[in-house]
Amino acid sequence: MEQVILVILGVLAVGSAFGVVFMPNAVYSALMLLLNLISLATLFLLLHAQFMFAAQLLVYAGAILVLFLFVVTLLNPEGENIFGSKTRLQRAGAFTLGILMAIILVGGLIFAFTGGPQFAFAAEKPGEYAYGSVEAFGVGLFTQFLLPFELTSLVLLVALIGAVVLGKRR
Repeated sequence: MEQVILVILGVLAVGSAFGVVFMPNAVYSALMLLLNLISLATLFLLLHAQFMFAAQLLVYAGAILVLFLFVVTLLNPEGENIFGSKTRLQRAGAFTLGILMAIILVGGLIFAFTGGPQFAFAAEKPGEYAYGSVEAFGVGLFTQFLLPFELTSLVLLVALIGAVVLGKRR
């Protein structure tokens, strides 16, 4: 069952990534990006990486997407007509998708409160960290991946300085 969900989420992630690129409307593209980020976060959860799941939802699906929509609306003050004429097929698809999401939500809540299968996220031995936990992420980040982490922060600092310099020219 987990493999079927993994394949469905993988197809959804790839399909929504194509949707981000090929949507003619920037707001629709942002909605496809949201679908992509949520499907990737769910893939992280299936891989027992709870910290990456939470970070994906909070940082990318939350903050970055809001920033993207803010920039789109700021650069296009006239706005795009995203609420144009709707066909019957669009309304039927939206209604079907809404019902499907409601069924999944209710099923997930029932599954959570009835005590579905319990997953072991704890470490095997004392002194080890559970895979995907915050402790394991922190230890890996500040030991094995310290140099790439610091180089990334340096690249972001240079990009920030470049944006300020280019912004001051105007």
